Amino acid sequence: MSDQEIMTDVNHVQHMFLHVETSDAVCILNVAGHPYRLRELIYMMINNGCRISQTTADQYNTFPYDQETVEVHDYMTSIIKAKFIKQQ
Repeated sequence: MSDQEIMTDVNHVQHMFLHVETSDAVCILNVAGHPYRLRELIYMMINNGCRISQTTADQYNTFPYDQETVEVHDYMTSIIKAKFIKQQ
């Protein structure tokens, strides 16, 4: 399937892991959704001062978090899990 076909397919779901840092917390998101919606989500986080990089499932599974895992769902994007760790 070409990139153009993927972007126009409203049922296409992309899955990725994102390492997100803010001034007071660090988290790894396990996200899924349409590629346009994921781009919009990443842009909003960057616009709000977050530093973001794509990571892997292995890094997600070994992330040393000290708070509960949070699950968030909306109709366009599913943030399947977010693991947080507070900065010192």
